[in-house]
Amino acid sequence: MNAKQFVKQMKEDNQALFTASEMQVEAYFNSKPTQEQLVEHFVGRMVNERMNMTEISAKIANMPASTSVEELTLLTKQAQDEAKHFGMVRDVIEHITGETLDVEAAIKAEEANPTAKGAALLEKYEAATDPIAMAAYQLIAEGRAEAVWNKMAECIEDTYVSSTYAKIAKDEGFHASIGARSLEQLATDTATQTRVLKLANQMRQDLFEVSCMNTKALPEAQKLIDEAYAV
Repeated sequence: MNAKQFVKQMKEDNQALFTASEMQVEAYFNSKPTQEQLVEHFVGRMVNERMNMTEISAKIANMPASTSVEELTLLTKQAQDEAKHFGMVRDVIEHITGETLDVEAAIKAEEANPTAKGAALLEKYEAATDPIAMAAYQLIAEGRAEAVWNKMAECIEDTYVSSTYAKIAKDEGFHASIGARSLEQLATDTATQTRVLKLANQMRQDLFEVSCMNTKALPEAQKLIDEAYAV
């Protein structure tokens, strides 16, 4: 199939992951976590946004001089968005606690006892130096992030937190579109498409594992993943 058809199919194949993740996010917030649990949860998300920022920035720094200005502009916008999200989630944490967050201490504590993070996959798949891995990550992980932030915005009763997360979700959808654009330029032959599909299956499994560890694991969500992405 041509690259546009391939990316269209990739988007369709991502839906099981997105739905399963949404189910588990909803179950987590319906369980009425304590303030302490929420803060821990959101600190993990704050650090994840910072990791995204640093990995995307590394990608930009490693791009060849021949890279188009348009591509550089898109990725620079994404890095800026991730920095903005880092600050937005910090503000949410301070809103919940009523106290100024010691960001450095929170990051060190998170590093000492890390929670599962989707951004860790950027390093696992060497996305900073592998354009195919980066494009696949953007399409899958950022698309999932859009679904998850939107679901949190729906589930959280606090209007400040809800509206903040809805804004983040909109940005994540834009980031996923950058990945789609890149894949349309890269996945133009059978060999590349085969590699992308292999990466995609691994990433979806990894991202679902992140969902299970960070929210509330549900057998029905696991069943959906197993049926969609059976090896």
